[in-house]
Amino acid sequence: MDASVSLPHGAPGRPGRYFDPVVLARISNLTLRARHVVEGLMAGLHRSSLRGLSVEFSEHRAYAPGDELRRIDWKLFGRQDRYFVKEYEAETNLRAHLFVDASASMAYAGAGGVSKFDYAATLAASLAYLMLLQRDAVGLVLMGPGAPRVLAPRSQPHHLHAIIAELEAARPGGATDVRAALAEVAGGLHRRGLCILISDLLDDPAGLALGLRHLHHRKNDLMVLHLADRDELELPFSKTTLFRDTESAAQLTTDPREIRGEYRAALQEHLREVREECRGGGADYELFVTDEPLDRALVRYLARREG
Repeated sequence: MDASVSLPHGAPGRPGRYFDPVVLARISNLTLRARHVVEGLMAGLHRSSLRGLSVEFSEHRAYAPGDELRRIDWKLFGRQDRYFVKEYEAETNLRAHLFVDASASMAYAGAGGVSKFDYAATLAASLAYLMLLQRDAVGLVLMGPGAPRVLAPRSQPHHLHAIIAELEAARPGGATDVRAALAEVAGGLHRRGLCILISDLLDDPAGLALGLRHLHHRKNDLMVLHLADRDELELPFSKTTLFRDTESAAQLTTDPREIRGEYRAALQEHLREVREECRGGGADYELFVTDEPLDRALVRYLARREG
């Protein structure tokens, strides 16, 4: 046997100002990585594009002790006999949840040397950093085996330290039920906002759609950032190889050259189904390949989202 590669479960130089993922990964401090990415975004986008993450809206919310009495909607009180506070578009900040997949398949790192989880953590930290700069509230949902680990959204700048501490402490492992994690968190959301899913989506597309619908029905804005390693897209191996499923005991020894065409066709069909299910579930979808500079990929995505 000439080679051995562990593939994810279910797997069918610095250009310009942008950071090569390998160079970025050498920065061990995730806060510094996020700052580099956000600085690249600010250099590559207009301010309005950066605000393209936000979904600003007007709404009423239940009165809470400490709210100013002048903001109570007395007309609504007369109709419903309950106190509600008026919030206006100009003063209602975004509330975002970052859902990060921490299953075993996310540990895969191909020839580029950057694991999908490392890329996902840097992406999540960068988005959190950016939104906190904009005074938005950001929370984190780490999806691994068992119940998801949830940090509630906060808008204070120091909340970034809590988010990054969770990301740095996480180790991808086991299997994740993305549908169940999305549904569980959706049940506790009482205020609409932005939900960003960062995952390799090596799961049943129909199950993913069900999870997204739980969030969409609560009127959340949805973004799905789909991560893939170049190896997964191209199956570039040229020698007889042992492929091991990282989330089960399954393994297969084969010559990749003999199955490459069929594998790529099956993968493209999976990607098509994922895109359709995301869009059908009300989510904005983008594929990120982990050998692409993260700041460049985000510039492209946010510019498209604004347009």
